[in-house]
Amino acid sequence: MIILNLLNKSKSLTNKENLKKAMHFVFLLTTMVHLLIGMFWMAVLFSVVWLIFWMFTSQTKVMVRFRKISYLVYPMLFIGILLAAITFKTLFFGIYTIPSGSMERTIVPGDIVWVNNLTYGPRLPYSPYEISWINILVWLYEGKGADIKKRWWNYNRLKGYSSPKRGDITVFNHPHIGIVLIKRIVALPGDTLQIVKGQLLINGLEQTRPQNSIFYSKARFINRNQAYVILDSLHINMFQKETLQQEIQFNGHITHAELQALKQHPQVIEASIDPCRPDTAFSVYPHSEHLNWNIDNYGPYMLPFKGMVIEKNPENLWVYGPLIDHEAQFRPESERDSCGHFRFYNDYYFIMGDNFHDSEDSRYFGPVKEELLIGKGSFFLYSKSNKKSMLSRFLRKLK
Repeated sequence: MIILNLLNKSKSLTNKENLKKAMHFVFLLTTMVHLLIGMFWMAVLFSVVWLIFWMFTSQTKVMVRFRKISYLVYPMLFIGILLAAITFKTLFFGIYTIPSGSMERTIVPGDIVWVNNLTYGPRLPYSPYEISWINILVWLYEGKGADIKKRWWNYNRLKGYSSPKRGDITVFNHPHIGIVLIKRIVALPGDTLQIVKGQLLINGLEQTRPQNSIFYSKARFINRNQAYVILDSLHINMFQKETLQQEIQFNGHITHAELQALKQHPQVIEASIDPCRPDTAFSVYPHSEHLNWNIDNYGPYMLPFKGMVIEKNPENLWVYGPLIDHEAQFRPESERDSCGHFRFYNDYYFIMGDNFHDSEDSRYFGPVKEELLIGKGSFFLYSKSNKKSMLSRFLRKLK
C-alpha cells in the first residue's frame, strides 16, 4: 500500500513537471513568434507573464522563500491582477452596443459586439482619462475643474496582427464629432472608389455586396392583391406607397437578392432602387457645388494615402479641399504648400453602412483617417433585439 502511494505521488509530480515544461515551451514559442513578426511590445508582455509564472512555480530556494512572505506576495498579486485588467481593457478589446440601424441586417440595434483592438494594433490613449480606473484617480487629483477632453499625448498605435482590409467591420470615431460608430471598410488608401446606380466599384471593378446589405427599393404591380401574393410568396416585407401612376407601388429596405427575385418575377412590372427618397436632398461629401454627386452615384474618388502628392488646382480642391484644410491646421506654415502641391500625411479609409440608404457614413462625413480606427468587430456577445433570438446570435462571427 505504501509503495502504491509513493508511486502515485511520483506520477503526480512527474505530471506537474511535464505541465510546467510545456508551459515554458509555450511562453518561449509565443514570445519568439511575436519577435519574428515585429510585435515587440507583445513579446515583452508575454515575457513578463512568463517571468511571473516562473516566480510562482519555481522550486528554487529563493523563490520558495519569497512565496512564503505573504505581506509581499498578496499585495503584488492584487496589483498584478489590477494591472492585467487595465491592460486588457485598454489594449486588447472593447465592448460596444449598437445604437442605430445603419448596419442592418448584418447588425441590428441593441446588439452587443466584441471588438478586437489587436487586429490593427491598439491605439494608445490620448490621456489618462481614457484608461479605466486610472481616470478616477486623475480626476480626484485634478478636482472638479479637470478637463477630461484635453489631449495629454499625441497619437500612437502599437503594431497589430494585420492592416485594415476591405470588408472589415470596424469601430471608429466620427471624424468631426468624435462619437463611436461601427460600419464596414469598403476602400483602402490609394483605392479609387466609385458608386454607379448603387453599385460599388473599387479600382474599376464591381464589388460583391455584403449578403445582408439592404437598399431602399421600389416594386410596381398591376394591383394590390397581386402585390401581396407575390411579396408573401417571396417572404419580402414592403409597404404600399401612394403614387399618381396607375400601377400599385410598394417600397422598402430589401437585400440585393430580394431585389433580384422581384426583377425576375414575371408578374412584377418594375423593381429597382428608388431614386425618389428624402436623402437625395442631402449634400454629400465633399459638399462642393461643382460636383454632381449623390449617395447612389458618387465619385470617382481616390482615397489619399500617406505620402500622396496632388497639385492644388481647382479640380483637386473641389475634391480634396476639406482634407487639405484639416491636415494643414496641424502643420507649420512652411509645410502647408510646396510650390502649388500638397502632400498628405495620413492614410484614409472609405467606410459605409450595410443599410445603403439609411447610414451616415463616408458619403456624408468624408474618408476616415487611420488614427480614428479603434478596432475590428469580431463577434456578437449577444443581441437585445427582438428580430432574432439571442441564442442564435451568441458568439457568432461578424462578417
